[in-house]
Amino acid sequence: MIVFFGYNKFVQQYFYHSPLNEKMIVDLDEDVLYHLIKVLRKDPSYTFRLCDSEGKIFHAHLISNKQAEILQYLDEDNELETDLTCIMSLIKNDKLELTIQKLTELGIRRIVLYEAERSVVKLKEEKKVLRLTKIAREAAEQSHRNMIPEICAVNSIKDLNRYKSDHNYICYEAEKNIADLDVKGSISFIIGPEGGFEKNEYEKICELGFESISLGKRILRAETAAIYMSSVIVSKCQ
Repeated sequence: MIVFFGYNKFVQQYFYHSPLNEKMIVDLDEDVLYHLIKVLRKDPSYTFRLCDSEGKIFHAHLISNKQAEILQYLDEDNELETDLTCIMSLIKNDKLELTIQKLTELGIRRIVLYEAERSVVKLKEEKKVLRLTKIAREAAEQSHRNMIPEICAVNSIKDLNRYKSDHNYICYEAEKNIADLDVKGSISFIIGPEGGFEKNEYEKICELGFESISLGKRILRAETAAIYMSSVIVSKCQ
C-alpha cells in the first residue's frame, strides 16, 4: 500500500502520450524508464508524477522495470489563464535552447521559430524542432506543467498571420512601453534576432497587425528580451 504524506514539490514528473485513470497499469516510455532507474536510481517504492495527454496529473509508481501503476489523481492546473505565443527569431543554438527552456518554465503556450533577415542561424526545420521540443518537454516536466509547449516554425512573414492572438506585439523601439501592455485575452509577441530587424521587415510585420512596443531604454540581447517580455506578461496575468 502506498501512503502519501502530503504534496512534495520536488517529486519528478513525466509526460504520458495517452489519457490515464486511477488503478491503470501502463507501459512507460524507454526514456522515462531510463531516467527513473538508471539516472535517479529509484526503486518501485518511489512515487512520481505522470501527466497524460489531456493535461491531467497523477501519482504513479513502478511495479516492474517496464510498467507503472496509476495511483491517485492530482487536481492541479499549473497553466496560465492567458494564452501566450512567442515568435522567436532564430539565434545561436545555445542561446535559443536556453530561451526555450526559460519560456517553458514561465508558461508560454506556443513558441514559433522565425528565420529573420538578420538571423545568423538558418532553419533546418525538422531536426531543430525535434531538438527544441525535447528541451521544452524536460523544462515542462521540471516545472510541473500540464502541457508541453508547441514548438513550430514559419517560412515567411506572411505565415506569422497563423499565430496572431487578441493582442499582437513586436518588441522594437516605440513610444508605447511594456508597462502599458494589455493582457486581457491571448497575446503573441515577436522577438528579433541578434542584429535586430531590417527596417522593411519590421514594417511588413507591423502591416500584419503587430503593434510596436518598447522594452525600455537599454538594448537587450534577444534571449534576454524574450525572457523579460514573458516575465512581465506573466506577472500581469497571475
